[in-house]
Amino acid sequence: MKVKFWGVSGSIASPCTSQMIRAKTEQVLLDASADDIKDESSIKKYLDSRPFHQVGTYKGSTSCVQVIPDSGDTLIFDCGTGGRALGLALMGTPLGRGQGTAHIFFTHLHWDHISGFPFFTPAYIPGNKLNIYGVTKSLIESFPKQMQYPFFPVLFEQLGAEINFKELQEKEVVKIGDITIGNERLYHPQVSHAYSVVENGKKIVYMTDSEFNFENLDLIQKAIEFCKDADVFIFDCQFTFADTISKMDWGHSSVFTGIDIATAAGAKTLVLFHHEPSYDDTKIGKIIEEGIIYKNKVGNKDLNIVGGYEGLELEF
Repeated sequence: MKVKFWGVSGSIASPCTSQMIRAKTEQVLLDASADDIKDESSIKKYLDSRPFHQVGTYKGSTSCVQVIPDSGDTLIFDCGTGGRALGLALMGTPLGRGQGTAHIFFTHLHWDHISGFPFFTPAYIPGNKLNIYGVTKSLIESFPKQMQYPFFPVLFEQLGAEINFKELQEKEVVKIGDITIGNERLYHPQVSHAYSVVENGKKIVYMTDSEFNFENLDLIQKAIEFCKDADVFIFDCQFTFADTISKMDWGHSSVFTGIDIATAAGAKTLVLFHHEPSYDDTKIGKIIEEGIIYKNKVGNKDLNIVGGYEGLELEF
């Protein structure tokens, strides 16, 4: 099973600005010695040695994660602005020929999790089938509204693909062949839900837009149980610890909470996700570094911590 990240930013798309890119370039060049940049080979080796936040970016499109099971089914979790690039990539599959099926699971219907759907090219191709799932009673009525006039030039009803909605109950299990998909309620404005994907003994948990505080401690235990023995645990780490205190009830968490849950659940890899749009790459990189220090001191030293970025692909 594989998981690929097409959008990892929280709240709103927040790509690097030209000023940010220049600042990164200046810092990398200032840190370089003459030997580091003497030829193409040495430049590549030098760049590979630099921290990711200096030579890459955690910023960009909003939430969209693709799970690629051994069965070959197309599973998508949220379709924020990252859904546009995913849709274009899927044009090289049966979905590009009007012969494919995609299963799209939404955690909730906030803008940053749905706004890529109107740009999801396979939705326009007759013959395709899109199955849309969500744990919300208003899914069928609410989801198409983002494509109403005057907000978008194409009405939802004009899409070429066959689109089927499935309003899930809490804890309802979805079976797609040998794949089992479960859900768990989270604390977030208007409610959000986590999803688990299990196939051939492998497990992914996608738990974004989730807040855990002293007033909902029971949710922490439920999250631990839901994430039990996950191979990959994707978690909302939008805020620093200080911001989780000043922004209580905003519905987001910190890296430390993610590490605590992952450690108690026995998860193998923790992917930090839904990055705060106002943080630059240096700050996000520091949050990840602090998380690694924290897990080495009080968590599971064997836990693998990865900062989510567009294009990240994990296979297990």
